[in-house]
Amino acid sequence: MLVEAGGSLGTWIVLSAISDEGIVSQSVLASHAHVEGATITHHVDRLEKLGLVRRQADPADRRVRRIELTPEGERLHATLLAGARKFEKQVLAGVSREVRAELERTLDVIRSNLQSSPERRSANKPSR
Repeated sequence: MLVEAGGSLGTWIVLSAISDEGIVSQSVLASHAHVEGATITHHVDRLEKLGLVRRQADPADRRVRRIELTPEGERLHATLLAGARKFEKQVLAGVSREVRAELERTLDVIRSNLQSSPERRSANKPSR
């Protein structure tokens, strides 16, 4: 669905995170997208070359680069969002509100378990 709408999963994740958060730093964007800094840099570099995002120095801290959607990025995000909603409607057809609510609660528990897992904690520790 995302490819049909003109994007990819990486594009969708980054554009959605920026759309949700507004102008963000690269570290905030990486955290929101649940990826490492190097991974988000790759995506932001690609999207910047495509004219979908813009980086600017943070006036309060020149070391921080703020990222925002360009008008073209906003248009693509709207197109991808419409495609995602269409896909969601197709996938959840016939699933009751109660079952959807239970699924969301279950996914929240799984997400929480993953965030607090020993593997995740050790992956986030600095190497010595």
